[in-house]
Amino acid sequence: MMSLFAVNMSLAPLMFAAGCALLTWLLLKRSYRYFGRSSGKRFIKAIEEQYRPQTTWDGAQRDSLARIERQKVEMHEMTRDLKGELNSKIIVLEKLIADSQRQIERMEQLLHQAEQTDHSDNETASADPLSS
Repeated sequence: MMSLFAVNMSLAPLMFAAGCALLTWLLLKRSYRYFGRSSGKRFIKAIEEQYRPQTTWDGAQRDSLARIERQKVEMHEMTRDLKGELNSKIIVLEKLIADSQRQIERMEQLLHQAEQTDHSDNETASADPLSS
């Protein structure tokens, strides 16, 4: 009985090591299936989809075109802002011109009235020389 127990005791560490190796192999195989293939393909696919210039001039031209397009957008935004400022200043100027035109017309009316009163005073004074 003792010899059977001794054989089992020497076999136990070997069986434990074999079980650990089998478990490790299964987990590695499963992880490789889940993470290994799909993530590797995702990274490769993303790199393959990026634009690669065929010549050095092609890359420089593409960069310069992008820079020019950004400058165009900035210029359009600036022109829109400047147009808005100019339009608001034009509106204010038109209001000031209209106000000054009304004031000119009013002053002309007052001048005309003053001339009429002055002219009528002169007529009454020349018609009645004794009253002065």
